[in-house]
Amino acid sequence: MKTITRLLILISLAIFSCNQAKNETSNKISSEKNIDYTKLNFEEVYSIKSTTLIEEWINYAELFSYIEEINSKNYSSIIDNKKYLIRFFNGLKNTIPELINKAEIKSRLTVIETDFLKFESIISNYTIDESEKINLVKKINNSFSNFNFQIDKIIEKQEVNPIQ
Repeated sequence: MKTITRLLILISLAIFSCNQAKNETSNKISSEKNIDYTKLNFEEVYSIKSTTLIEEWINYAELFSYIEEINSKNYSSIIDNKKYLIRFFNGLKNTIPELINKAEIKSRLTVIETDFLKFESIISNYTIDESEKINLVKKINNSFSNFNFQIDKIIEKQEVNPIQ
């Protein structure tokens, strides 16, 4: 009976120590996977590789000029301009070239629209410091880069598998 008790104690100690080591390992792995998004740099905008399609899309050129303006810290065209921005983005969505008129493009345009409207609302109604403005601009740049990247991917996919 004593040997069985000792054996049970020994087994329970072994299980407890293995479980504790497993928890420490998983905590270490999860802390290594944490990404500090504040250290990521979104200042550079991904440029479209397939420019022939975009050159004909006038509203894209206007969106690009808005992006350039806010990157140069010129917010005058956005302040108190919510109605125009809503009209502009509706027009932008309605003039998407047929080749890229896909749900992925429309959803990314909606994200950019939301970021612009949020930015417009904040800079028009609140006094915020420059670092907050820069963070909002980085978010818009990130959304615009994702939009451009998605355009390239759709064009690339259609070049590989042309519609017959």
